[in-house]
Amino acid sequence: MRRHVVIGAAIAAVTGASLTLALPLHAAGQRPAGTSAGAAPAPAAPNPAIKRLPDGTPDIRGTWTRVGGGLNEANAPDSELKAFGVLSEPQGFGQGPVAAGPGGEVVEARAPKYMPRPRPPQGIVDPADRLLPYTQEGRARRLDYAKNMCCPAKSLAYLELSTRCAPPQPWAGGGVHVFQRPGEVALLFEANHHTRVFYTDGRPHPNPNLRFFGGHSTGRWTGNVLAVDTANLDGRAYFGVGNTFPPFSRELHITEQFTVVSDKLITFVLTYDDPKTFTRPVTSAGFFYPVNDDEELAPELSCHEGSYAMQNIFGF
Repeated sequence: MRRHVVIGAAIAAVTGASLTLALPLHAAGQRPAGTSAGAAPAPAAPNPAIKRLPDGTPDIRGTWTRVGGGLNEANAPDSELKAFGVLSEPQGFGQGPVAAGPGGEVVEARAPKYMPRPRPPQGIVDPADRLLPYTQEGRARRLDYAKNMCCPAKSLAYLELSTRCAPPQPWAGGGVHVFQRPGEVALLFEANHHTRVFYTDGRPHPNPNLRFFGGHSTGRWTGNVLAVDTANLDGRAYFGVGNTFPPFSRELHITEQFTVVSDKLITFVLTYDDPKTFTRPVTSAGFFYPVNDDEELAPELSCHEGSYAMQNIFGF
């Protein structure tokens, strides 16, 4: 049995590449109202290249690699951090290395069979200049966390979630297996056995006083587009799969649209609306493609056993 090699999270955004993406659920500068799954997109024309379940919804079951969705900001505060003796941060939250070859080109250890070419957009698409619109509070928290997270970390409060063997929420990077049945779409991630469920049976979000680490996600299919609304987050986790950004606030609200382009490609856009961090919503894009035919999710991805992360960070 061969384990799936996670490579999607380390692939850089390629400028100029484009495939059709669903539009964000709400226009930039507007905050979503209520806790419904968002405005329904226009029905898509039938696509014979898309498998369907008996109820007519696209059949997206299978194992996929997820790429993009992170916040690859253009205004990373490197110069300010260097004043505190902090080394330059990785480029983007969850985007991975963007240049690995001697000439700056992206190097892939193994070319994925189903990687779309050209690649769809990934990373921040709104604002177009990728300058994140921080609130004063949000930027202060950003700098404070980046200065004190490593190494050594100032305290446990600055210890990134991956070191605690807790996945980022609501997204985890790398491979994901999708299960689907009437009323639910479930995602099983390779990272730390994390799962996420989209309830598509029309149920509302629970009482706002009920908070969850990964939030509560409702969805609705319209043609080939799945619109998802996530609320009730408890503010203890990160944007995307980033480690250098502080946890988002309890006011974060996420809307997503997944467009099934074919059996080999799903594009998505997700909008982060956190008024304590950003002055307006921020939208990021990405895509899913199937893993190679001879690959599967790792049956076990252990974190605690044999981990030197705490020793490396704190020196004990």
